[in-house]
Amino acid sequence: MNVTTQKGLLAIAAVVECLTGVAIILVPGIVIALLLGVEPNSAAIMIARLLGVALLCIGIACWGATGDTVGSARTGTLRAITLYNAGVGLSLVAYAAGGMAHGWLVWIASILHLCLATAFAASGYSRPASAKSGV
Repeated sequence: MNVTTQKGLLAIAAVVECLTGVAIILVPGIVIALLLGVEPNSAAIMIARLLGVALLCIGIACWGATGDTVGSARTGTLRAITLYNAGVGLSLVAYAAGGMAHGWLVWIASILHLCLATAFAASGYSRPASAKSGV
């Protein structure tokens, strides 16, 4: 895939992560209930809010990488968001398949993250030859 495809994927990830992050910061109990189908305790709500801040930061980093066509920062962002999506997708699948999640949203979130991980991985991370040679 080309740089344009990567920019599109980064923009999608940026929007999804920022919106999710803000939602978790503002209404963590509702997000947890929808995602996992459980009522969170006060510790879970605090951890969720910390997660919300992290997701907002991930989204901002992805958005920033959309403006960069080459470079180690963009490559690092692409690798990080790929690993993040794969890890989250697989973790959610394992949690749900183990019978611990009772929310319907967990499956949608799992599929979304695994699809994004696959798309990012398929887009490739190598810089164009002109960028590698310094031209």
